[in-house]
Amino acid sequence: MKRWLILAAALCMTACTSQEAHLIYLPEQTPTPEVHVTPTPSPEPEPILFAPIEGEGVATDLNGLPILNPETHYFDYYLSVNDLRVYEQEGETLIDAVISNSYSKTLVGGLRILFYDSTGMQYGYADFYTAGGGLKLFTGDNRVYADVLTEVNVQGMTFKFEVTDAFRPEN
Repeated sequence: MKRWLILAAALCMTACTSQEAHLIYLPEQTPTPEVHVTPTPSPEPEPILFAPIEGEGVATDLNGLPILNPETHYFDYYLSVNDLRVYEQEGETLIDAVISNSYSKTLVGGLRILFYDSTGMQYGYADFYTAGGGLKLFTGDNRVYADVLTEVNVQGMTFKFEVTDAFRPEN
């Protein structure tokens, strides 16, 4: 009996239910608009006009560096003084050092070292030379020497270098 009641209840429910179908209208298809491309011209750089430059051009060395100061150019850019040793021997003050030449050619010129005390007064100087005489610096490290002209001990004094003869590539 229970089964009949369940069946009757199920029939009642399905019979009481109404189903409706509704028609949904979709919008009409619109045509795809045509593309009208108007190309824009590429921007062109404005011409820059310079007045003619008169005079000589800037001189450069073999590496392309401009030579702004011909007196000290090669010393400033290509030479470095290393292992500087100031010592006294038999009443003389001597200097041994190594000058490194990073330029691709042999450089010749003149270099002086000047010694100053704490007040700025000069107490001695010396010109560097290589074993062959003069100052001829091959590419790489070069051992150099100097005899200090002084009457006092300059070992603890401040010093600076001065180019006496402009360095230039050897011909």
